[in-house]
Amino acid sequence: MDRKTKVYYAAFGVLAIISIFCFNCRHYDIQPFPDPAAGCAFFTQDYALPQTQTAQQLAEYLSSEHFEYDLDGWFFFGSLVDSAMPDDIGVFFIAVQRIEESLKGFRVPMVPAIVGFNSASLGHYEFRGFLTLDMDPLMTVTSNPWSVRLNSPLQSGPLIKMDLVSGSMGAADAVYNLTADIPDSDGVRLQAEVQFRDRLGVVNQGDGSASFFAQFLTDAQRKQIMGSSVRTVSNYLEATDDPMSCQGSYYYSLPLMDVEQFSIILDTVSLSNGSDGFMWMDYVVQSYDQRARDVFSNASWDFYAIQLPEENAAIMVIQVNSATGSLPIAKLFRYDSDRTLNFARKAVHSWAIDEIKIEAIGTTWTSPTTGLKYAMHHRIQLMSTVLPADLIINMMIENQEIVIDFDTIKTIKYEGLGSVEGMLGDLSVTGRAFVELQPVGHLK
Repeated sequence: MDRKTKVYYAAFGVLAIISIFCFNCRHYDIQPFPDPAAGCAFFTQDYALPQTQTAQQLAEYLSSEHFEYDLDGWFFFGSLVDSAMPDDIGVFFIAVQRIEESLKGFRVPMVPAIVGFNSASLGHYEFRGFLTLDMDPLMTVTSNPWSVRLNSPLQSGPLIKMDLVSGSMGAADAVYNLTADIPDSDGVRLQAEVQFRDRLGVVNQGDGSASFFAQFLTDAQRKQIMGSSVRTVSNYLEATDDPMSCQGSYYYSLPLMDVEQFSIILDTVSLSNGSDGFMWMDYVVQSYDQRARDVFSNASWDFYAIQLPEENAAIMVIQVNSATGSLPIAKLFRYDSDRTLNFARKAVHSWAIDEIKIEAIGTTWTSPTTGLKYAMHHRIQLMSTVLPADLIINMMIENQEIVIDFDTIKTIKYEGLGSVEGMLGDLSVTGRAFVELQPVGHLK
């Protein structure tokens, strides 16, 4: 081969590389993005944020409040298996959330808290909720070890206690204890104690180094994602470094925890007790700018926290419907998932937007309280050539509607327990799911 020919082939090779690069550029045009707004969650791939560098940093982050954002909170939910009646599986949840409210020109940290229990034999939710200020002594939070106390001047003991009993916050094998002792307006107390051990440890529901979870897309973002070969929000974010400022949250989960013991008492009557079940915890940090408030002013969503204990796995599926359209996201987590630098597990697989199909099938239940109809059976199809899934969720209790009308908080939603069966790839799977259905127009 003479020198001229060698130069020709070398030039051709360079042009081929440039062509490939430019082909990818057409899918994700390189464009400057504005810096993230102060106080907004945003996507990043660096390690500047406090929860990103080490497991200890993440444990501190999960154990703390973050007043630079509009809200943060701990949300626990799952199933409880009664020792005397194992077929009468109960659903339990407890949530403590801080929300910055505007009051006469001042930002006031308010804390709505709620505890609830339901079972087939009970046939409805027994729940207690209250609204308090995020200030000592009404609420205290310590981070090492993690401990949350919500107190009332009207009773000697805490209304709610959340504790890390052993291990490190967010680490596998950590043990947590939740207790509640809350009266209703007639003085009838709902008392609960649930202790459980984490099997998987913390997972990144979001993307990047800080687990940013997008909740809505602009038209331009959706166009770029759907025009690419890999139609996931994750791939778009990693390829473009779009910060999506104030378009989502920092979102972590403890998706598979084994119940070790529990007791639920209403007044002086034991509703359920035992040493079996599964819990899931979500931890969310977020702020809303005016655009986000407008987008979510009439939002609805379907959320499925799917636990597959026999596979040491969990799947999170959500479809958020907002003013900018529908955004479905589905991710699989497993015991052998890769980890980010802070030791949070990454998703084993994320399904593309157009691979996710959620549909109501079969019968419905009509609420005698609100007249709203809710599907009792749900089919989730994840139509990937790499890892397809076809799952059926059957609600285990008909009446799992929650109606809250308290001060500024007015919500109607359906949330509760379902059984899961179906296929994940070539594997037949069974499990449980906590389902949350937020009807349009019923969230304030």
